[in-house]
Amino acid sequence: TAPGYDVAGVVVKVGSEVKKFKVGDEVYGDINPNALEHPKVIGSLAEYTAAEETVLAHKPKNLSFAEAASLPLTIETAYVGLELAGFSAGKSILVLGGAGGVGTHIIQP
Repeated sequence: TAPGYDVAGVVVKVGSEVKKFKVGDEVYGDINPNALEHPKVIGSLAEYTAAEETVLAHKPKNLSFAEAASLPLTIETAYVGLELAGFSAGKSILVLGGAGGVGTHIIQP
């Protein structure tokens, strides 16, 4: 069992039903979007991992693999925090640590 959910890498093999990606594509994502409810055995802290195409995206060319792998958790944390706080358009919120990983995603227009 390998821990970890955030991933970035190069596709080395695809299943017969995969339409979105091909071998050689650079991808990133969170391979277990329901980690707290249904933990998976396959993690991202390994040389290879398996993922459903629905949880991956093409890696932006201007990002390194390390930068891309850091996005899923920080974006999800920012989103869930705002959602739990009941934040919506037209409301104001104070973001302490807007220069950090999570705060950066909250203050982006």
